[in-house]
Amino acid sequence: MDINNIINGDNFFNKTYEDLNRYAVGEIAYRLEKWDDLIFQNYQKYDKFKHYRVKDNIKRTLITLKGKITFNRRRYYKINPITGKEEYIFILDEVLLIKKWQKVGNDVKERILLFLSDDKKYRDILHALEQAKISLMSISNIIKNATTNDKYYINNTTIKIKVPHTLYIQIDGTFLKIEYDRKKVKKHTLLSTVHTGYDQEKSTEKRHVIANKLGVYEIDNIPIYISKKT
Repeated sequence: MDINNIINGDNFFNKTYEDLNRYAVGEIAYRLEKWDDLIFQNYQKYDKFKHYRVKDNIKRTLITLKGKITFNRRRYYKINPITGKEEYIFILDEVLLIKKWQKVGNDVKERILLFLSDDKKYRDILHALEQAKISLMSISNIIKNATTNDKYYINNTTIKIKVPHTLYIQIDGTFLKIEYDRKKVKKHTLLSTVHTGYDQEKSTEKRHVIANKLGVYEIDNIPIYISKKT
């Protein structure tokens, strides 16, 4: 910290927020690599992965709510007994449910879908996700493909939640204006969020964690389930 910068009027809050954001990006990358180390130490315990061996380390870049992160993770391979060829996987990617060519993290996709209930314009979403530095085109594609892609955050199967005593339900609806095939259309949209209160094991005095949170949004009377891990 330079006293001259302080006297000359450096914005304390802006500088602090920038430093915190850089720290968050670095911390996310660090923890992902620690997860990869833990997977490497234990992956052979699982039948799904026990025939794989480490091939090399490859970097991956992903857009998250805190910004663009780059991290290393191990690539594994096994020999296909029929073809005799090597088959590759990234176990960390599979654990995180990240697809091979996916550039935008599932946390960003989920947050964009949650904006459906607020009738927000694309630029409003862009501003709300300023740290993610995501483009308008990416936001548009995520919304337009929401009913066809990414089973991570869309699950058309029946989802059951064990309710211990109380189920909390919040419902909101709007007419959402979107662009589809270069045409402006208006879709009737409903968004419902349900949960069972605070998770007593994960919650602390300063940070309350919601248990069994599930979002359900409906476009033109077609219900879609959004799985939200807490």
